[in-house]
Amino acid sequence: MRHRLGLRAVLMDLMAGVEIKGDEAMIQALADFSKRNASHVKGILNLTIPLSESALWILGQYLSQLGLSTESRRPLEDGQRVRYYRLNTDDVVFIRNVLDYRQRQREDRERKRQDEQERNAAYAARMQAQYGINAPSTPPINEDGSNNRGGMDTDAELSDSWWDRVKYYARLAIERVKDGVESVKELLSALTSDERCGVMLEFEDARPDKFAQLVTDAPHWTEWIA
Repeated sequence: MRHRLGLRAVLMDLMAGVEIKGDEAMIQALADFSKRNASHVKGILNLTIPLSESALWILGQYLSQLGLSTESRRPLEDGQRVRYYRLNTDDVVFIRNVLDYRQRQREDRERKRQDEQERNAAYAARMQAQYGINAPSTPPINEDGSNNRGGMDTDAELSDSWWDRVKYYARLAIERVKDGVESVKELLSALTSDERCGVMLEFEDARPDKFAQLVTDAPHWTEWIA
């Protein structure tokens, strides 16, 4: 609705520091469209547009809804005072900070998503190359029914949680080596298939000596995590 009103074009100018008097064509067009579609503006944006109000008043309502306000000056032109309006400087600074923050958040989420994809791809390739195991490409089902514990398509925070879980169970598996193969196997049996793959990969990275001992004692260990 704001786009159809032409508000974006007005905001682009105002954010760039342009001053207005209220008689500009795009301001008048915004006010005329608002009055013709007052019921839709009310229903969608929850703003009441009286037919008797000025274009500047109507613009002010839209700006207020976005957390913006205006300030004015009255220079002398041809012997008369003319009032010019511009966005409140403090509002502009705040809005720019918000926009910059949101952009950084988007870029950070995208970077985490790409890092997660690369990490999962490397993980799957390594399991296949070393052990001939196709690591699951989709995350397992959680106890609450959601499919978000790990894999290629998870949210970055959930994926981090999944890797923390894998590292925790890898430490437990390392500790159980001294109790024998069956003890490690019992631990893995309670996990999902991709967690078992992750645990064994983390196990090998963290303690290659104990991993070698486990593989020696259980040469068919890859069958446990299938």
